[in-house]
Amino acid sequence: MHGRKRIEVTTAAIVTISVIIAVFGMVFLGTTKAARAGETGADSTPALDGSTTGPSAPTVQPATGTVGDIKNVVVILADDLDWPAFNQVPRLAALKQQGTTLSNFVVTDSLCCPSRTSFMRSQFVHNHRVVSNVKKTGGGWEKFQSLGLENDCLPTWLQKSGVSTSLVGKYLNGFPNATPTDTYIPPGYDYFVTSTSKNQAYQGINYTLNENGTLKSYGSAPKDFMNTVLLKSATSHISTAKTPFFMEFASYNPHTPAPFDSKYAGTHATDTVPRTPSFNTPGINEMGWLASHPVLGPNRVENMDRLWRKRLRSTESIADTYEALQARLRATGHANDTLVIVTSDNGYHAGVHRLATGKQTAFTEDAVVPAIFIGPGMAKGAVISKTTSMVDLGPTIAKIYGAKTPSFVDGRDLMPLLRGQEDTPWRTATLTESLSRTLPGDPDYSPLEAPEFHALRSENWLYIEYLNKDVELYNLKTDPYEMNNVQASTNPVIVSQLHAQLAAMRHCEGPSCRIADAMPNGNWISPMPQVTVSPTESATPAVTATPSAAATTPAMPSPSSSVQ
Repeated sequence: MHGRKRIEVTTAAIVTISVIIAVFGMVFLGTTKAARAGETGADSTPALDGSTTGPSAPTVQPATGTVGDIKNVVVILADDLDWPAFNQVPRLAALKQQGTTLSNFVVTDSLCCPSRTSFMRSQFVHNHRVVSNVKKTGGGWEKFQSLGLENDCLPTWLQKSGVSTSLVGKYLNGFPNATPTDTYIPPGYDYFVTSTSKNQAYQGINYTLNENGTLKSYGSAPKDFMNTVLLKSATSHISTAKTPFFMEFASYNPHTPAPFDSKYAGTHATDTVPRTPSFNTPGINEMGWLASHPVLGPNRVENMDRLWRKRLRSTESIADTYEALQARLRATGHANDTLVIVTSDNGYHAGVHRLATGKQTAFTEDAVVPAIFIGPGMAKGAVISKTTSMVDLGPTIAKIYGAKTPSFVDGRDLMPLLRGQEDTPWRTATLTESLSRTLPGDPDYSPLEAPEFHALRSENWLYIEYLNKDVELYNLKTDPYEMNNVQASTNPVIVSQLHAQLAAMRHCEGPSCRIADAMPNGNWISPMPQVTVSPTESATPAVTATPSAAATTPAMPSPSSSVQ
């Protein structure tokens, strides 16, 4: 699309969504407050403490801290780390008392490379267009580079502002695009250490690292375990890094095959996959792709538990990483001026909904990941339940350093929430997409993965539209384990609002995303205009308004007004 036409379409999207918000905004704010005032009983969101006896709410403490004097930021980015595994590693679970937890932190795609690109570009997948892990299916490092995205992303924004930048660990799937002898360092990094061994890197042994332009190979001795080697590099760099500095420590753990440090060989001997209500159990009103899955037999479950124990041992390295980096920050006098963020590129499912092991669904286990902020001004033990997204990390980190972000950024600055400003205008939902299929040979390949989809997630709802036209809707307040698809029985007005917001979100770009993500989506308790549209229709929904609203109620945004 030519630049002028692209600007016109984006502007039209902003205007359309703005009108909707203007018309419905007063009602939305009023009814939301009324709904909050009328809530009774305990919240039924899944426990953050790893409870397997049933849903229970975490004790939500307000984030009353101030930002404080943050000079440096360290992001510890795990690979395929879900909340259940996080909570079964006591040292990680304890981190929730050391900082502020975002309990509804949602990835843009529960697949490695698209999610990591969203972190680097602060864009949803439909905007950055790296939709998979490999070039053949429209993703991977080669797609990222061919689009020129490496020249305009978080590390380049920070470096231009005088920040010392580093990456230690996994960069993007498929890097480097040539041979293992490639010593290429992408733009934006003052210090860069990553594996050139591609899939072999997931084994944790017998790999080669590009250590800031110098290749070095490692074997299979305990001292060569990759996370150990990467940690040594990271801690050494912190000792000499100029301030302010930014570091991304991107572990390959606990990604399958879940290698672990030999010192953890005897740990987690009796742990199993949490037996939540959704474990190996059919749901209600399942769609075809999910209904086709049989109940897992005893041997499959036993093998799943065996892999799960390996994953927990592998996850211990994430705890090692946090402890080692914090120790070095203390030793260098930076413990009190450095924000440490612990999170993951995506989650992981094992046995829920009768799914074996994997990811690439919109379910909580895959799409909602740990996110703990520890450091100056971060209230200890605080839990923020508002819907946040991977695309928010870039604007937040850039704001800390005073770096400029481009207009294409889709995310929001998290600092007002982290400061405890609870009245900050915020989104009502965010977007998760899956726009590709994995192929045999990809470490994330699964022959039973879900169809491609677009999904809207809020504190109350999970609404999914699949490419095959199936639709799922889960009420997260009454059904936190996403077992009952209520799309057919929910008030059509609510379903239409969710459909309209998803249509706007999946076509938003930059500023229009911060309008679309604030649209009404089912938090109403007052009568609303009747929307005569099927949730699966792609045409512009027609609104049959009451006489008093007929003159001012616009049509909902059309999926056909896509920004290509």
